[in-house]
Amino acid sequence: AGPSLDRAMETLADPSTRDRAVLIATQTVLGTLLARGIKPHFVVALDYHEISRRFYEGLTADAVRGVTLVVEPKANPAILEAFPGAIRCVGDDVLDAVLGESLATPKGEIPPGATVAHLAYGLARFIGCDPVILVGQDLAFTDGQYYAHHAAIHRVWSNELNAFNTLEMLEWERIVRMRSMLRTAPAVGGGEVYTDEQMHTYRVQFEREFQRDAARGLTTIDASEGGAAKSHTSVMSLRDALDAHAKA
Repeated sequence: AGPSLDRAMETLADPSTRDRAVLIATQTVLGTLLARGIKPHFVVALDYHEISRRFYEGLTADAVRGVTLVVEPKANPAILEAFPGAIRCVGDDVLDAVLGESLATPKGEIPPGATVAHLAYGLARFIGCDPVILVGQDLAFTDGQYYAHHAAIHRVWSNELNAFNTLEMLEWERIVRMRSMLRTAPAVGGGEVYTDEQMHTYRVQFEREFQRDAARGLTTIDASEGGAAKSHTSVMSLRDALDAHAKA
């Protein structure tokens, strides 16, 4: 849910988009999308902390009808308890060994990733999507921001806001808190953008996956319109990518 996600909202909110493409959202942005009338087909989760429950606060079964949660079994159980819709679990050898032959059931396996974004990409490939179009995957601090507008963390921060402590200040503090780990990276569209060691590591893992899939003849399109440039991708706007590859 990088800052550039805001630039794709109008296209995502177009009712025809859901009919033309499979939409996979990370749990961090599910509430933001639903509030804009954007209903993804899948939402993915793998986080270990109970705070992930916050991403599903206030959701009803009606709100997520048609949305399936795909979750790694090692995720915090609070996620499965909080989501009021359909749930599917990814296969996991360790869990199957614990359950034993009498309880374990065959499930599709998705290569493990460091973040929910990696899980989303793996799910897209697992169900046969090609090309895969990345949206809001800045992996950098686009325009000096950490999150897209109306991110779940903004609700968490809401009780701290006042005339002297704004969202912009909290965003900037979130970035400079790890100033020793900041670095620059080539930016989409030219120039450079600030990122940090963690997001750099995520980008390297993504690029390995993109390279592997490119060798298989598969296409990855970076339609984030912001953030760090990513190797082995084609850069397009979301609308242009849909027009080119997701005909109505």
